[in-house]
Amino acid sequence: MNGQVRIAIIGCGGIAGAHLNGYQQLQEAGYDRFRIAALCDTSQQHLAQLAANVEEKLGYTPDCYPNIEQMLDEAQVDAADICLPHAYHHTVAIPCLEAGLDCMVEKPVGITVKAGQQIIAAAQKNDCILATAEQVRRDIGARAVNWAINEAGLIGEPLFFGFDVKTWIELDLESYAWRWRHSKLLSGGGMVFDAGAHFADMMLHLFGDIDEVTCTLQTFDTPTIDMPGIGLRPRDVEDYWVVTLKFASGLFGHWSYSRAARAHHINSSHVWGTEGAVKDRQEWMHPFEYGGDIELADGTEIPYEELEKQYLDQLSEAQRQATFPYGITAGMTIECWDFVESVAERRPPEIDGEAGQRAKAVCCALYEADHAGEPVKVADVLSGEISEYQDEINEYWGI
Repeated sequence: MNGQVRIAIIGCGGIAGAHLNGYQQLQEAGYDRFRIAALCDTSQQHLAQLAANVEEKLGYTPDCYPNIEQMLDEAQVDAADICLPHAYHHTVAIPCLEAGLDCMVEKPVGITVKAGQQIIAAAQKNDCILATAEQVRRDIGARAVNWAINEAGLIGEPLFFGFDVKTWIELDLESYAWRWRHSKLLSGGGMVFDAGAHFADMMLHLFGDIDEVTCTLQTFDTPTIDMPGIGLRPRDVEDYWVVTLKFASGLFGHWSYSRAARAHHINSSHVWGTEGAVKDRQEWMHPFEYGGDIELADGTEIPYEELEKQYLDQLSEAQRQATFPYGITAGMTIECWDFVESVAERRPPEIDGEAGQRAKAVCCALYEADHAGEPVKVADVLSGEISEYQDEINEYWGI
């Protein structure tokens, strides 16, 4: 592509601001292959605020549109960076793709498996690039741990993992960014689906396909909330879960979490192998985003700082430039760079729509397993053969 890639950011809330910070970091590093040419949001407040932020951070003001129809009719853009609540991914991505725009869609790339299938089909039909906005495995910490496990073999053959976090997080019932996350119909589920998309993507990246899952979910806090666009409803998404993941390789994983633990908060997140283990440095659902510390079976310790140095030292200069452009190590900035490059060079993105769909299918399989009260094969959820939990969502949105 000659000239700059003209990008429309669709959805001007919180995550759009994080994407803008990534574009700003790229521009400040000297990367000038893009321009934020348009913004689109039905909220005039969000639209005006992001436009002001673009002016402040990038030095120019993009065109602003109050709806997708007007934007597609009037805007001069090549690609769309879609930063909307989950329920609107398919309603916006599909018309953008049908208009010939390449798209990067925030995870989980559609509110259900069926919605994701429709987005992917639209991209294929119109020969458009479809990228998943997934930053975690691109962060230097996650890349270093992946190298340690799968290339350097520092902990031997991976055997099993356990990610167990119990903490207290106060419910935010006021901000738009969180109110829609408390409704199954708007979000597709709770944090198993939202932040869990990051967790699932990283586990697939580290250990390969997941064959079967079991899951128990619980909702302890059920206040009535004015859900955006659908009115007063009780909160109906989970705040506690226990999951077992059986991988095709034979590896097993245990994942449990709760935001409703008011005391004695715990964080124990490890991967064990035949020669040692790696401990995650963070306690959210972005595995190894900040790296991990290794302890070998003989007691030798490799702190993350040393692990990162070993990882970087074995990269060639060409590999460094391709993995960390302009020396940037922040996953979200690399995500934005990769999208621009994929559009400009007409090459596949590092994490495409189908990769996002596979991670989402793992999350959906967890809901289906809890709904069915028995183990579920991820392949059956990915194909659409099992969808009972999702059927209510599909029916509500006419998917």
